[in-house]
Amino acid sequence: MTTSGSFQRWRRLAGAAQGLLWLGLPFVSVGGESALRLDVPAGRLHAFGASFAIDEAFVVLAATLLVTAAFLLVTLVLGRVWCGWSCPQTLLGDLTRLVEPGRGRIPRRWRRPAGLALVALVSALVAANLLWYFVPPWEFFRRLGAGTLGPVLGGAWLAMGALLFADLALVRQTFCATVCPYAKLQGVLFDRHTLVVAYDRRRARDCVDCGACVRVCPTGIDIRDGLQMECIACAACVDACAPIMAKLRRPPDLVGYFLGEPGTPRRLARPGVLALAGATAAALALLVSVVAGRALVDMNALAEAAFTPRRAADGQVVNAFSVALENHGRAPVTVRLALRAGGADVTVRPDVVELGPGARRQVRLVAAARGLDRAGRVTAELVGEVRRGGAVLERRSQEVSIVVPEVR
Repeated sequence: MTTSGSFQRWRRLAGAAQGLLWLGLPFVSVGGESALRLDVPAGRLHAFGASFAIDEAFVVLAATLLVTAAFLLVTLVLGRVWCGWSCPQTLLGDLTRLVEPGRGRIPRRWRRPAGLALVALVSALVAANLLWYFVPPWEFFRRLGAGTLGPVLGGAWLAMGALLFADLALVRQTFCATVCPYAKLQGVLFDRHTLVVAYDRRRARDCVDCGACVRVCPTGIDIRDGLQMECIACAACVDACAPIMAKLRRPPDLVGYFLGEPGTPRRLARPGVLALAGATAAALALLVSVVAGRALVDMNALAEAAFTPRRAADGQVVNAFSVALENHGRAPVTVRLALRAGGADVTVRPDVVELGPGARRQVRLVAAARGLDRAGRVTAELVGEVRRGGAVLERRSQEVSIVVPEVR
């Protein structure tokens, strides 16, 4: 028996939208770079116009905390809506249902070969799509056409494609019912008010034991046995039961979505929900503050170890510093450097450093100071003024020490 009810239509639309999103996102360019891509060789994460270096892991940590808290909150309130409506395992399983016995209108002798061919095509496409989040898709196509994917990229595509093929051809929804870790957490995260697909036991006399709900279940459970770990909340049983009730002129929703067990009072603002909502809001605030407070250019200066401070014949004190500069933006910038040390007159060279998009540079800054007569260390401030097109974008500063040699 097939299901073509309202929930299944909405699930197909949701799956198509999500598929287009994940397939199309690598082709979207923001500021000349992929909208979302992890550049492993360069150690950078490009995300919707921003570029994060590998040493900015705190941004990823804040984002991970937000996603985790939000995921737990959604699970507590909406149950396994992820499993039935967004999980790639479920969506790809629905897309390749032709491989299952009795599915589709293709003659029986061609059904299995056609199903396996579809699984192979989907596996190859999805595996390539995963790689596009590491390598720009146009570069992938260019290298594929030239036969230069190489052992790393080509091997990764082959391995992921083979893994997906084995999953979609052999394992399918058995994964959901056996080894999925999220399914194991279901019993811990759910409470009496979580949204679930359930059988209304109060109307047991309306059930005619037709078995429609069991036949359409992708994980092979009987929803009438109560809440089970294997249920992925896809609502196939709901759509299968509804026309039976309609033909019998009985009320719908013998099987349906319920906030907890049918007949129990609904309660949204409960302690667990409030706690997870607070954690989600806090994680969001943390992420916003981290991203908003992130500097456009990082500057770090250390005394040049290979340079011995000296006093020139004209009285100038000369020091050298190793200055590391990194542009986190997607556009080139100019950094003007200056050194301030009380009333001393200090000149530096170079005083201007050009940084391309995402560029890192290590420059040797030589500082010559007049008016420093007392031997010892003098506290100074290194200032980096970040400019673009004449406009000052930000100022970076760091305290350094100027070593003043004794007069000989």
